[in-house]
Amino acid sequence: MHAVTWDQVLRWRMRRHHLAGDKATDPVAVARRVVGVHAQVAASAVTATGLRTRSATTLDSLLYEQRTLVRTWAARGTLHLIPADDYPVWVAAMSTRTRETTNSWLRYNNVTAEQLQDILAALPDVLGAEPLTREELADAIITATGHQDLRDRLTQGFGTLLKPAAFRGLLCSGPPRGRNVTFVAPRAWLGGTEQADTDAAIDHLVSDYLGAYGPAAPEEFARWFDLTPARAKKAFKRLDLAEVDLDGETTFLPPEHLADLAGLATRSTSAVALLPAFDPYITGSTRQLEKIGAAGHRSAVSRPQGWISPTLVVDGWVRGVWEPGDDGKPKITTFGTLPATVRKAVTKLSTGG
Repeated sequence: MHAVTWDQVLRWRMRRHHLAGDKATDPVAVARRVVGVHAQVAASAVTATGLRTRSATTLDSLLYEQRTLVRTWAARGTLHLIPADDYPVWVAAMSTRTRETTNSWLRYNNVTAEQLQDILAALPDVLGAEPLTREELADAIITATGHQDLRDRLTQGFGTLLKPAAFRGLLCSGPPRGRNVTFVAPRAWLGGTEQADTDAAIDHLVSDYLGAYGPAAPEEFARWFDLTPARAKKAFKRLDLAEVDLDGETTFLPPEHLADLAGLATRSTSAVALLPAFDPYITGSTRQLEKIGAAGHRSAVSRPQGWISPTLVVDGWVRGVWEPGDDGKPKITTFGTLPATVRKAVTKLSTGG
């Protein structure tokens, strides 16, 4: 078993996330490397990709003109930007979700299993390449199903009743119409999508996940994706993964990454970054916050209602949080005292220097 330290792992993750070393060619490459960019907050997705790329291509161009990115509900039931050519893989893996079929979920959302099935059955007929606003889509679904009593739930902002359709590849985001979001059918919008084998798709995502957030145990992947632990464990067993001792914990990593990880054993870095809210580096490691620098400060990073704060990261360690100041410059709250060289770099970032 290979033994590594958190210091090695976090410096390696910074490089894998394009937050240290080479930048990515474009936001599509970023989304592929970090296994989807969290996009609940649009401005955060713009900042997260901008930090990691040398390209000036806008997300809107990639999403709605080139259509090489897709915005859809994905990991943990939250909006993500994912590469269009990886979309079938995501759908195959997301189709294993069972949360939305449980009686507790149906009761909580005041919908019956029959009504949900009617919505899913109607979508291929009412949604195509022509973008529909939330209200237009609700009207079309109600006309097709007769479920007038579902209008308020179909039009509410969180899209709860639309998520099961997204997980099955029946809808994704279309171009905004003014201040209104729209939806399109991926099969028409992307020019047809091939089906992927479920186990192969999960294995694909496990490998990609470990290449950005590893080494990790199956439970970490299960939490990140919102997959059943049993399916995650089976995927880890199917793959040819190297066992890694991470400070006494047995974790796993694709063997092709071992050399790069070991090469950081004595290499010094000075990577300092101000990450936006919901940055992938943090959302992929929320269960590890206490281990990666936020001990005693977890509630400042992972806040109520699922909010993930903007963070200060130094060589991979979470060293503080920040928020925009009244003057537009970041107001940084550090976790403890930072070395003078780091304080200088942080000051430079906060002043825009």
